[in-house]
Amino acid sequence: MYEEAIAPAGATFLAGDSAWRGDFLFTVLRGEALYRLRLRGDEITAEEKLLDGDHGRLRTVVEGPDGAVYVLTSNQDGRGSPTGEDDRILRLTPPRASG
Repeated sequence: MYEEAIAPAGATFLAGDSAWRGDFLFTVLRGEALYRLRLRGDEITAEEKLLDGDHGRLRTVVEGPDGAVYVLTSNQDGRGSPTGEDDRILRLTPPRASG
């Protein structure tokens, strides 16, 4: 599916009450993005690339009890002196479910 290595890291299925319910999200270190895949059975019906290169390497993604999506960056990785732009927790709010 991907022509170049993307180094997938963390992943989750979303269960909250949003338009993304049931979607599969995964972070990538090398590609520096969050991917959202919409699934129907075992088929991918849509793919969206989020946070594309905006925050560096993305380590993991989880859905919080508030329904928000939390993404952990991984830019310092134990090397050097961290700055205010390194190793942050990003919060995304998925769109509301229609209906």
